[in-house]
Amino acid sequence: MNDDLVKIGIVAAIMGALLLGGLVMRYTTAAPEVEEVTEVTEESVLPLPSLEMLDPVYSEKAVFADCGIRASFEPLYTSDGDVESKLAFWFHNGTDNVIAVDWNRCSIQLPSGDTVNVVYEEQVGIFKTTLAPPTAVAPDSDLFSTVYPISEIDWTADEWSVTSGVLEQGPFKFVLALETAQGLTYYPFRFILR
Repeated sequence: MNDDLVKIGIVAAIMGALLLGGLVMRYTTAAPEVEEVTEVTEESVLPLPSLEMLDPVYSEKAVFADCGIRASFEPLYTSDGDVESKLAFWFHNGTDNVIAVDWNRCSIQLPSGDTVNVVYEEQVGIFKTTLAPPTAVAPDSDLFSTVYPISEIDWTADEWSVTSGVLEQGPFKFVLALETAQGLTYYPFRFILR
């Protein structure tokens, strides 16, 4: 009888352990994941306007190449997607001679028809509106800069800002003045933002 009681005790202990283990497993098993459903709203995002060159040759990408030089232009945007009143460009001197950009002879004709002088990127914070020395571009070298129509810069005591939305109002021109071995050459580029 003692052997039977021991066997019953062992079986009861095993059953109790299995029951307790099952209960623990049941409450510690993760509940099935419920997918969170979020509402998706459709937003219409308009593409940013792109710059096209109309003259001296048409270029959908606003790129010009002639006689050993190459120039590429692009608009700059605010965080809201508005076009800032400035024009970024890359100039490559592919000739065997130094070419100087004569900033004092460069200008922008705004869509309104007004022609104004420009200030270039390095000049804006330092010289403000004083005369700018030319920038010499060595043979087979590049110049990256940005020009600002002087009328579209708002000067305060120690800071400045540029307007936006002006260049989008219609075609505009940028006249690039280059001093080469042959003399001063003007490149009138006409653009439109579409």
